[in-house]
Amino acid sequence: MDNGALLLRCEIAAGRIDGILLADPDLATLWRTEVALLEASASVGLEGERISTAGMVMRLTSNLAIEEESRTTEMALRVLSVIKRPGNIFNAPVETLRRMEAAASPVGQARDETDRLEDRELSLVVDEGRRWAHFPILAGWRAAAVYAFRSRRESPAAERLVFMAVEGAARHLIGLSPVQSAPPQDDGDAQAALIMPASAGWILAPSVAMARNGLRIWSPLSGIEGFLEASSRALSQDLGHLGTLRHELARLDKAAAGASGRSRLGDLAALLKKQPVVNSAMVCERLSVSRRTALALIEELEKASCLVNVTGRRSARFWALPSLASQMKPSARVRRELPRAAPPAKAAVSLEAVVRPGHLHEQFDEDRLNRIMENLDAAMVGLEAVVRRRPGDGET
Repeated sequence: MDNGALLLRCEIAAGRIDGILLADPDLATLWRTEVALLEASASVGLEGERISTAGMVMRLTSNLAIEEESRTTEMALRVLSVIKRPGNIFNAPVETLRRMEAAASPVGQARDETDRLEDRELSLVVDEGRRWAHFPILAGWRAAAVYAFRSRRESPAAERLVFMAVEGAARHLIGLSPVQSAPPQDDGDAQAALIMPASAGWILAPSVAMARNGLRIWSPLSGIEGFLEASSRALSQDLGHLGTLRHELARLDKAAAGASGRSRLGDLAALLKKQPVVNSAMVCERLSVSRRTALALIEELEKASCLVNVTGRRSARFWALPSLASQMKPSARVRRELPRAAPPAKAAVSLEAVVRPGHLHEQFDEDRLNRIMENLDAAMVGLEAVVRRRPGDGET
């Protein structure tokens, strides 16, 4: 299947997911909260941190990481905060992108200010996304590609945040999603990133898509075919997963409705809709109950098949909604993102642009960037006319 057909398949699946989420706000909050946790974990993993998704999610939710892993957890928390509330990148491009760069910077590593992009360059990144907003996934990819080129691949994690912010903002801009992302909420409290509900417009989580069905390398300058193939499968899986989440919400509501008048089970069910991974300490803190009461409430939901013990032990336990627990396989390790041999050249984007820091700045001229974008245009020939022709539009 060619890239154009893959892109259309992805956008159709994403549009269906968007419509389902808009019709059910509780489902939207739970799905995006769950995906945001997985995306933050996977994105840090793609940066070379050898840690399981289960381990990272549990460290995020416990805030009890051991010292040598605390920096990784801190970075994941910052990335999680931006994923949940990226803000509107079209309205405040420079402010939003600076926040993404800060979140994606490895903790303890000073950023070389001489390599910092100018405000004008950041605006050009967003302009590229806005120009293709009629096709949100492509808009996010092109904006990420321009950012990757201009930043000399300084931060792949920031590239993925750019993709999500532009993809979500594009859906709102063209009217596919009437719900605009909530403004950022950074108050310095790490736990705030965990508990605050995800309020955003994105549908496609790139790190999850690249790592879910066998690891693929993230490369917005040359890897669109692999990205679209992975995204197509991931979006199809997400469509089916929404039905599972609906059943889990119904089970939670049923369990809460059957509780006695003085029970705090309803409060725990409400917490789980916003935070699908908990331990007894978190329940104690959030519900202001004793540890004994917290464990009793958790046990009740566990018996009702609303929670699963994801640690498989009797101490230092964590529980998650079954849907998320099934994706938190302790044995599933995210491998280090190592360079691979380039596949045979195709009439897509040239691999010459995949350059790491250390090369001369003079190599990164506007002509080369234009050639990259022209090659991508050639790969997508004929698509623009199709996607611009929406119901109610005149002939173009």
